[in-house]
Amino acid sequence: MSTLIRSSGDFHVDRQYDFVELLLAEKDFHAAFDLLQSLVDRVPNWAWGWYKLGEVAHVLGRMDVAQTSWERVIALDDTDPYGAGAMLNLMGVRYDDQLPAHFIETLFDQYADRFDTSLVQKLEYTVPERLGVAVSELHPDRFKATLDLGCGTGLAGAVFRPVSDHLSGVDLSQGMLRQAQKRGIYDTLSKADVLQLPLLDRPVFDLVIAADVFIYLGALDTTVAWVFAALQENGIFAFTVESTQDHDAFALRPTRRYAHSRHYVENVLFHSGFAILTLTETVLRKDRGEDVLGYLVIAQKPEAIRDYTDGIDTFTPTIRPARRSI
Repeated sequence: MSTLIRSSGDFHVDRQYDFVELLLAEKDFHAAFDLLQSLVDRVPNWAWGWYKLGEVAHVLGRMDVAQTSWERVIALDDTDPYGAGAMLNLMGVRYDDQLPAHFIETLFDQYADRFDTSLVQKLEYTVPERLGVAVSELHPDRFKATLDLGCGTGLAGAVFRPVSDHLSGVDLSQGMLRQAQKRGIYDTLSKADVLQLPLLDRPVFDLVIAADVFIYLGALDTTVAWVFAALQENGIFAFTVESTQDHDAFALRPTRRYAHSRHYVENVLFHSGFAILTLTETVLRKDRGEDVLGYLVIAQKPEAIRDYTDGIDTFTPTIRPARRSI
C-alpha cells in the first residue's frame, strides 16, 4: 500500500508543523504561510511542506508562490503522490491529460477503510444499482465473464455478481482491493493501472463495467480501445462519467476529478468501434450538498460482418440512435 508521507524527517520541524495545522483550522492563513515558509527553508527537500505552502499561498492569492511550491514538489518526487501537478493544471500553467497514477493510488489507499460509508451514506451514491438496472433492461440474460474495471471496494461487483458466471476485478489501489476481497464476490482480483492493461490474446469478456472510474481519467481513448479488444462480439460496456456542457473534450475540475462532454464520449466510442445503446444524463452523487451530474452509458461491441467469399472478417460498426433523457 502507498503511504502519504507528511513528515519532514526533522522532529522539531514536525512539531512546528502541528502548529501550522492549528493555524489553518483557525483560518489564520497569513501566520500559517509565514511559518510554513520558514519550515521549508530549514528542510528544503520536504515535499509535503512545499505542497502545503502551495495550498496556503493559493488561498492567499499568492499564485507565484503557489506555482513555484508545487513545481518544487514535482521536482522532489516526479511520481507526485500529493497531486501537485493537478493543481498546476487547474492554474493553467501545465497541461496533462491524466492524473498521476501514484497520486490516485495513494489517495485511495488512504481512503479505502471509510470509502463505502462515505460514498453510500454521505454522498447518496447509487451508480452501481442504476448501471445494473440499465444493463438488465438491454441484456436480461446472464454474463459468462464480467470485468469490473477500477473495482474499488466492490460496490459495483456486488450488483453484477448475481448475473455473472465469472467476475474479475482490477484496481490500482491495494487498499481498495483488500476491501473488495473481504466481500468474497470476485473470482479473481488484480492490481493494475487501467491505462496500462496488457493486451489479451483474444476477447475474453462479455461485460465490462466501470462505475465512476473515468472521473479519474482525462483522455479515454486508450482505455476504451482496450475494452473493445477485450470484449467478445455483442459484449456490453457499461460506465459513467461526470458531465460537462463545455465544448472541450474533458476538463479537470477543482475536485481533481475529470468531467467529459457528451460529444467527446460519443466520439471516443465511435472511433473505437462501439455502438451506443443508451447515453443518459443523471445525478451520480452528492458533493457538498450539490448534485453531481454525469452520463450513464451503455455501449456494445457489434458482431463482425463475415465475408465468406474471401474468409476475411471485417468490422463495419454502426452507431444506433442513443436513448437520451435529461
